Amino acid sequence: MKSNVTFEFGNVIVLNKINGRFGFFDSIFGGLGGKAKEFVQCAKLFSYNRLGKCVSINRILSVYPAELFEHLGFEDVPRKRTLYRNLERVGIRCNFVVDRYQRFIKLNRLVSEEQFVDFSSTYLEGGKCKLGKQGYSRDRRPDKPQINFGISTGINNIPSALTIQKGNVQDKKHFKAMFNLVRKVLPENSVLIFDCGANTAKNKERIRKKGFHYLTLKAKKKKTYKKYVKLFRKTEKQTTTINGIRYEHIKIVEDGEVNYVYYSEKLAKEQLAIKQRKFQKELEKNDIKLRKVKKGKPLATYISKEGYIHAKGLLQKTFKDIPNPYITGLEGYFILESSISDEPEKILKLYKDKDKAEKLIRNMKEGTELRPMRHWSTPAIIGYILIVFLTNCLLNLTLLLANNPVVKNAKLLKKYLNNLTLTVVYPKNRFRFTIISNVTPEIRSILGNYVDKYEDKSLELRW
Repeated sequence: MKSNVTFEFGNVIVLNKINGRFGFFDSIFGGLGGKAKEFVQCAKLFSYNRLGKCVSINRILSVYPAELFEHLGFEDVPRKRTLYRNLERVGIRCNFVVDRYQRFIKLNRLVSEEQFVDFSSTYLEGGKCKLGKQGYSRDRRPDKPQINFGISTGINNIPSALTIQKGNVQDKKHFKAMFNLVRKVLPENSVLIFDCGANTAKNKERIRKKGFHYLTLKAKKKKTYKKYVKLFRKTEKQTTTINGIRYEHIKIVEDGEVNYVYYSEKLAKEQLAIKQRKFQKELEKNDIKLRKVKKGKPLATYISKEGYIHAKGLLQKTFKDIPNPYITGLEGYFILESSISDEPEKILKLYKDKDKAEKLIRNMKEGTELRPMRHWSTPAIIGYILIVFLTNCLLNLTLLLANNPVVKNAKLLKKYLNNLTLTVVYPKNRFRFTIISNVTPEIRSILGNYVDKYEDKSLELRW
């Protein structure tokens, strides 16, 4: 007699609800598997895993029960080799999958005219992947090879594009690949919002030539900013309050581009406090060098062809308190550049919504646990990142359909989904039956009455 089994079921309901409502998996993965069996079902399984325990493919068959595979549409429990090969197939057909996804959101009118573009990276544990390169690490792991990826998401929180590049590709170069991809689905006069990392004259010119608009942050270079700060101080300013923070602002039009100059006293105080702490740390760190200089000892010793080089220090005392070299006088100021001429308050609110892209990246990394990367072949890694991206698309579509959901963070949302369980009972000399448990008000707000579809109606006939 089989033993009773209980497993997380909220994930299955999410997958089936979105697939039933939009035909998500069938329209994106259908027909791409070639001779591979149950390719669509494997894609569902990979997304289920990202919404669940996030185990490696090597452990999927030992962690999840056979009853789960039945609910995901498998005829039988798949082999481990099949899972690995199908993940690589997702990576090999990455361009087709992304193209189909973009057709999907365009067909369902889910593309927003306001698109937030951002870039990030994730590091690799191994060193065999050809995409893995040393570069600027957002995860603070410069010792590890990494992969860069870019996302674009609409103001409606529905992602529209994913790009994957080598780990040493800069944002300004990466933006070209992202723009070539995202423009395929954008309606005319759409606006792309991005930060100063991708802000170059070529990128802005590229956007305008294709009939789109841009909104970006001007890089904080002292010479450029001082020019606008002088104009700011001379010009009559307007004020606005957003999220309890007061901003002063002016608008300057130059060479067909609109510059919005903002100043916040609260932001200035925060930046000054950060720079003061940095200055104090620098003073404390150099106390050791100061003691060596006073004793006449060398600060460092280097080996050369002709012998040892002793680097000695010279103390130059000051008559006044040492000024903080990190303070530039630009604290509290920031400038937004745009091809759109509008009220500064609206422009600032639009740019602040850029955190939607940052939240998507955070959900990919922390919610669906993009890290650590357990694969080393290029197709497998591309397929893995693509699955993580599409899983977050599923979550955002679920929230879009939900009736005032109380949970929006992916990490917390997963907890509620994993608390919803299905128990398969195998009574002696009886047919099996199922019991769905932990249908909380939070689950109702996310999944609605779709949960009732999975209640076992045969229970009323048994007792």
